[in-house]
Amino acid sequence: MPDERIDFPADKLNAAIPDDPEARARIEALKRELASDRPTAANIHTHVAELRKHASLRDLVTAWFENPRTQAFIEELTAAGL
Repeated sequence: MPDERIDFPADKLNAAIPDDPEARARIEALKRELASDRPTAANIHTHVAELRKHASLRDLVTAWFENPRTQAFIEELTAAGL
């Protein structure tokens, strides 16, 4: 597992979609995945794909996910087989 955790903009995402409990639950699930002892790239990709389906979240999620630090974190998980 990568030693360094990445910043996840959960507050910004929640503010962008205040009236959608399903999307908010997905945001919290991704936040928990990232904070878990053994996050997996597959689970992160699944959460990101679901969040990108919401027009009001798409740009924020894409900017976070495509950030070089986020991509390096995902690459480390993949290389570690997680």
